[in-house]
Amino acid sequence: MFKNIFIDRDLAKAFSVTARCACFRQAARSLNVHPTSLRKQLRNLEVEIGEQLLHYQERALHLTNAGTLLHQELARRYADLNADDTYAELIRIAAPEALLNDILARNLISFIRQHGGLRIEFLPLEGTPVEQADVMVWLAEQESPRPDPGFAMTKPHRLATISFYPHIATRYSAESRHPTSRYALDNYMLVQQRTNQSVAAFRPWNKLVSQRQSSVTFAPKHELVWDLIKSSACIGLLPEYASKLDKKLLPLKEVFDDKIQRVAWLSTTPLAAAREDVQSVVELILNAFEERKAWFE
Repeated sequence: MFKNIFIDRDLAKAFSVTARCACFRQAARSLNVHPTSLRKQLRNLEVEIGEQLLHYQERALHLTNAGTLLHQELARRYADLNADDTYAELIRIAAPEALLNDILARNLISFIRQHGGLRIEFLPLEGTPVEQADVMVWLAEQESPRPDPGFAMTKPHRLATISFYPHIATRYSAESRHPTSRYALDNYMLVQQRTNQSVAAFRPWNKLVSQRQSSVTFAPKHELVWDLIKSSACIGLLPEYASKLDKKLLPLKEVFDDKIQRVAWLSTTPLAAAREDVQSVVELILNAFEERKAWFE
């Protein structure tokens, strides 16, 4: 029935994966193609063959009789059709936990959902780059020189200047009496993220924390600092945009006279920069910051 019809290996795989997934969207994710493109490919195949190959039954795709015969024929032509022979080069993304959670997560989740065939690894990066990754996002001081980690990097791209303030939960302090000076913080528990202790830009805050003999909590993660501020009547240092993500957080902008700011940077390794998948991740990161530019100075 199909012996005189040429179907190349890529199209055969697209058909086979769709049959196995019983869903155009999941098959498209696995193949790293757009669902519309996959549907068009298979529709053109049906037109060429002159037979319906797939149909919906109980909200899932099923093979028709002709589809089953084609599936068997393609398995004979390409013996390794169902073998997992797809190789995806690893994309290593290094970024601070806070930026991953607060700014990049939504865009990255969408990207991964649409590209189910990729290999991605996230690496922690709480200072300037010291370990090579394909894509690197980091926070640095305002006047910091370009990092020299001992490996090649593309010219860093400035993403945003991020201001930081002590934050309190609105439930624990009415606006008319919230702390307006460092001395007013004496009546509150402070929470400090451990990785912040060595950050030069945070010197005013770190000095305040280091003077504490009591009423201070040291937390290992950004997320825990956030939760302790919201639920334990603590005051802790967070990016100014925290109140954009959670209206129950209030930045205390009058506590310190000097601004506390850091700059977010983006770079790649030169060899990875030419890869299409890495370029897609870079574009995603740029878009994530552009979409939220009102959060930054």
